[in-house]
Amino acid sequence: MKLVMQDRYAGDVGDFMKLGLLRWLVAPTPFAPQRHLGVIWYRTPDESHNADGKHTGYLDPSSTAGQDLRPLDADLYDRLRDMVSSDDRSVAALAAGGVLPPSTRYYDHVLDFSDLDPFDRAARTVRRERWFHEAMVAVDPCSFVFVDPDNGLRRDDHPVPAHRNRAEKHVYLSEVQRLVDRGQSVVVYHHADRSERVPDQAQSRMEDIHDELGVEPVAAVQATRGSSRLFLVIPSNDHHRSELDHRLAALQLSNWGDELRVHRWQRVGALA
Repeated sequence: MKLVMQDRYAGDVGDFMKLGLLRWLVAPTPFAPQRHLGVIWYRTPDESHNADGKHTGYLDPSSTAGQDLRPLDADLYDRLRDMVSSDDRSVAALAAGGVLPPSTRYYDHVLDFSDLDPFDRAARTVRRERWFHEAMVAVDPCSFVFVDPDNGLRRDDHPVPAHRNRAEKHVYLSEVQRLVDRGQSVVVYHHADRSERVPDQAQSRMEDIHDELGVEPVAAVQATRGSSRLFLVIPSNDHHRSELDHRLAALQLSNWGDELRVHRWQRVGALA
């Protein structure tokens, strides 16, 4: 079965941005070791009604986008190009293709409620809880976890609760809380929408994290090429906070700074 986000989107320009950021955040530096990364993919059944996932023109190195992006991480670019050219676009191919460090732990089981009665809240809740428990076991050894839902982050008091149809496309803050509580720093993917300016959305989602988790996020990183994507960076402790802060400061000063815009967390009342 083809799956909506990772298999159908694997290797597109959004993946290049996502994976480039993760590689930057976990790579060894003179001041910090390489971090052990875990990835939780919120895989859901394929949606064939749209053409999402076809944005691979950047993998032509003679294109304007290719000339802009390949110098940022030539190794990642070439690995993704090889994968797409082989016509094997899947999360398994990403893992096998070495786009992330060899020690990376993955969880890629499908989360799907379509075979359950839409009114059977208990069965749906149990399925999601079992799925997330398995994900936590898979990434247990990791100090740093990337959570990759199709659409992004939701508060637990969202009008659409976690057991409803299409809620599989979101991670809820109580799930992020469980990772942070056991000492894992987390990066959460969030797809920006048209509800407000993207920098304002970044601050709103970071405010949600602060309110519900009691943790001050470091920043939200905005990938500006194509659809605006946010990556919410949440430290589990002061040591990780300092390390992530330094890594993001270096990112801003690198060539990636033109593609990945860092919105720093600001307390309410401190906004300009």
